[in-house]
Amino acid sequence: MAWVLSAGRPLGRRGRLLPCPHILAETSALAEELVFEHYRLSPRLLRQIQYEARFLKEGWPFPEEALAVLVRGRRPRGPESYCIYFPYGRPLPCSRAFLPALMLYIFTHELVHMVRFARYEASYYLGAERRGEEEARVHTKTREILRPLGHFPGLAETLERFDQIYARR
Repeated sequence: MAWVLSAGRPLGRRGRLLPCPHILAETSALAEELVFEHYRLSPRLLRQIQYEARFLKEGWPFPEEALAVLVRGRRPRGPESYCIYFPYGRPLPCSRAFLPALMLYIFTHELVHMVRFARYEASYYLGAERRGEEEARVHTKTREILRPLGHFPGLAETLERFDQIYARR
């Protein structure tokens, strides 16, 4: 079972989703700082939230419209681990200039899921009907966490785009 973040329909001229190490590093670090500060997580809970980001070049087994997918795993000894999968080379739903804002949104959104799972505020194994409700809650929380970054280039447009996606659900 995986949690899917849908792209909705494309906006404007598009690039392709390719690994950009500096953008991934910067946006994931900023998302972690914002989410962990927002929730004021204890060191014990922080240790429970371990994840990595991967690009799948071949065999995307998830819905075609997915921008990112959160998959939970368990290490033999230790905390749960998560993996955020991205489709390598998939057309972006926006212009390439919006990539940092899009990645910041995705990392923040997926980290909110991880925190909610770790704090038992939501179940990873929700059924399809309740999953949409949880996605809407996570989007609302993601928007709240990102609100102070109104100056971040492309973020306002990215948030508006996801507002439209979640309003249709």
